[in-house]
Amino acid sequence: MKSKQIDWSRTDALIFDMDGTLWDAVDTYARIWNEVFARAGREVHVTRETLIGNIGKPIPRIMENLFPDITPDEAARFSAELAQEEPALLSRYGGTPYPGVVEGLERLSHKYKLFLVSNCDSHTLPVFMACIGITPYITEGLAFGNTHKPKGDNMLLLKEKYGLQQPLYMGDIDADGQETHRVGLPFVYARYGFGQADDYELAFDSFTDFTEFFLNCK
Repeated sequence: MKSKQIDWSRTDALIFDMDGTLWDAVDTYARIWNEVFARAGREVHVTRETLIGNIGKPIPRIMENLFPDITPDEAARFSAELAQEEPALLSRYGGTPYPGVVEGLERLSHKYKLFLVSNCDSHTLPVFMACIGITPYITEGLAFGNTHKPKGDNMLLLKEKYGLQQPLYMGDIDADGQETHRVGLPFVYARYGFGQADDYELAFDSFTDFTEFFLNCK
C-alpha cells in the first residue's frame, strides 16, 4: 500500500468507479454489444479481450476504437438500440461483484456518504445497483450519460451539490487517476481491477482491505 501525506480521517465521502472496481461484467457487455449490433443490422464479434481495454471510456469512444470504419449514422443507430435494450439485458445477465463489495458498501455507508461516477450510459448505474443489491447504500450515481461531462467534472458536481469537504475517488485505471487529480481529489487505486495506475494516494489489493482501512479511520 502506497500513501501520501493525507489525513484520511477527514474523508467524508467515497466515490467509486463501477467496472473493474465494484464488479466485473465484461463478458455480459460483450454479449450485449453483439446482440444489439445484430439487431441494428451489423454482425460483429466483440470479445472480452477486445472490450476490456476500453472499459471505463465513454460509449462513443469505445465504438471509435473497436470499429474505426463505423459511420456516424450507424453509430447513432447502435447507441439508440443500446440505450433501449441494455437495461433489460444487463438485468437479465448481470455481472459479478468483487469479493467484499456488497457487505463492504453496507458497512461503509454508516460512516460515509457513498457515490458512483462512471463513464457509462445514464441507465446503467441504476441497473447495476439493483443487480447486486446496493441501491440503499448509494447517495447518488452520476454517469457520463447523465451530464456528458468527464469523470472529474462529475466528481466536482457531487462535491458541490452535497457540500463535501474531502471526498476521494476509487478506480482501477490510469485515466481514473488522471481525472481525479485533475480536479484536485485523492485517488485510490483498485489494484485488483482491469487496468494499471502509477500515480495514486492509496492502493489496495482487495475491496475488503479498502473497507477495513476506511472503517478504522473513523
